[in-house]
Amino acid sequence: MNKVWIINRSAMGEGDRELGETLMRAFLNKLRARDEVPAAMLFYNEGVKLLTTGSYVLDAFDALEQKGVQLLACGTCLNYYGLSDTLRIGQVSNMEEIVDYMHRADQVITL
Repeated sequence: MNKVWIINRSAMGEGDRELGETLMRAFLNKLRARDEVPAAMLFYNEGVKLLTTGSYVLDAFDALEQKGVQLLACGTCLNYYGLSDTLRIGQVSNMEEIVDYMHRADQVITL
């Protein structure tokens, strides 16, 4: 099954930031330990920060990318946050490509 996951925040859930980061780290570590992983993960809005220098979860995304997961970061969002030069993993994308990935997916999951 072609699954695409969307990450649009730099922490998991709403509320306490520290708790959200703890949850995101735990979630990604559990995901990278699985045999079945999504075909792609799409990052927009604040979610792009997770793929940049200083991110607390770069190691998890590195492991997922090595398993073949496409990591696509919204270029407009990187520009908005002034992070275009700090992308450490994945590739810069655009809304057309993000919509295409979502349209072709059998299942789209938003974290």
